[in-house]
Amino acid sequence: MFKKLTKNTTILGLGTLFSRILGLLRDVLIAKYFGTSGILEVFIVAFRAPNLLRSIFGEGFSDSVAVPALSVYSRDKKKLFKISNNLIIIFTLILAVVTLLGIVLSRYIVTLIAPGFISNASKFGIAVSFMKITFPYIFFIGLASNFTAILYAVKRFIGPAIIPSLLNISFILGMLFFRPFMGDFILAGCVIAGGILQFIFSYLFLYRSGFRMHFGVKEAFSDKEVLSMLRRAIPRIWSSIVYQLNVFIDTIFSSLSWIVGTGAMAAIYYSNRIVQFPLALIALSVSRAAIVDFSRFSNDGNTKDFKKLFVFSFQNIMFFIVPVSIVFIFIPQEILRLLFLRGEFDTYSLMVTSSTLFFYSFGLLFFCGIKLLVNTFYALKDTVTPARISTISLIINAALSALLMFPFKAGGIALASSIAAAFNFFLLLRMLTKRIGPIDYNSISKEIFKLVAIGVLLGVVAKIIFIAVPCSIFIQFIAASAADFMLLVILGRIMKLRQAEVLAGWLKTLKKK
Repeated sequence: MFKKLTKNTTILGLGTLFSRILGLLRDVLIAKYFGTSGILEVFIVAFRAPNLLRSIFGEGFSDSVAVPALSVYSRDKKKLFKISNNLIIIFTLILAVVTLLGIVLSRYIVTLIAPGFISNASKFGIAVSFMKITFPYIFFIGLASNFTAILYAVKRFIGPAIIPSLLNISFILGMLFFRPFMGDFILAGCVIAGGILQFIFSYLFLYRSGFRMHFGVKEAFSDKEVLSMLRRAIPRIWSSIVYQLNVFIDTIFSSLSWIVGTGAMAAIYYSNRIVQFPLALIALSVSRAAIVDFSRFSNDGNTKDFKKLFVFSFQNIMFFIVPVSIVFIFIPQEILRLLFLRGEFDTYSLMVTSSTLFFYSFGLLFFCGIKLLVNTFYALKDTVTPARISTISLIINAALSALLMFPFKAGGIALASSIAAAFNFFLLLRMLTKRIGPIDYNSISKEIFKLVAIGVLLGVVAKIIFIAVPCSIFIQFIAASAADFMLLVILGRIMKLRQAEVLAGWLKTLKKK
């Protein structure tokens, strides 16, 4: 079981790594050309609403409802494809209506998301224009996400691993070759191009798996399994809305520049993008690979293996995320200098962004743990519990953001998100234990102390290298990364961490080649 999970996680992890490297390159280019300018803040606001709907109709629905439901029929491909076809038909109609409404109501959405823009007519007008351009993205990405859910159900992981890279590729090519022609509108244009590419390629991968689309609206709306999925999606919709409302809280408070300072919204964007790198690479890969088996164990009533899989998955997340979080806490400025300090991203941008990255780092393990925990509930076909707990987290985040933004400026908004994530994580963990019975946390608690000790040492070593090694920041970063990776493997083996043994075996294999 664990060997298969590790293989699938590796496929998704490599795909995510490729996508996130491209994502960093994308953000390097955005930082170079737009820094923490008003245009970037306008784009961030304009893209918030499509991202909210993506969370509801895209990955949110596919991860929480579609994958667990379709995975039950993984051994009956004919029935799986029939249900999937009906699901796609219904979603095509829903997404078309949502897209049209979004374009029509763009002015009101911008007013709600960024009240700080209202006093600036030019900024407000551009934000509305950007939103009208980016809104059709939800139509393409919504269908692409459902195609991907079907691929997960038939255990085809290569396509889902590659497809997310297409949005980043669109941005990179657009910024390098088309920015002179499109000017500031290049950001919105790249979103649409990326959505279309993801839609086309996800369908092509699905087509190769044997899926053939055919239209039958009456049949689709009479499919009981699809209607059941849509009913289960209702709590998930609220959960997605709450998650995005947390993002909106960051946007709303960071738009109040007279309190948090100029460029706060862009600073939160950049630091969040860096935090998302390990979160997606590790937590999302592990969670998405595990949810198929979680769903099967739940359907079979196999609680014992369900618990074992949860512990194993969380240990894998901890092994990488705990040290990374601590290193981020030690060297936030150095990371940002390497990635973004050029062009329009100046020393002021560096200062405000390093503060937000520092405070986000304290919540990284909780952000990752939430992804895994939420997927366990979805596998249990419980979308209500995560929705309720995320609502509590939303209230905590709003209250703390309002309180902490005064002493810590933009950093206070990031700190509020981290604290709220901790509450969310522990409440989910408590509810999972109530649902499936006691879980053996002894191995987890022992490992986390070891990993914190390792992480502090890695952070100190990285800081020393950046201070003491007299060479370019690129060489310093390579030296720090290599030293920290080797220390992680060596100390992990000394402390008898299973993941370190796996890494050591991988290194030996590379050496033989």
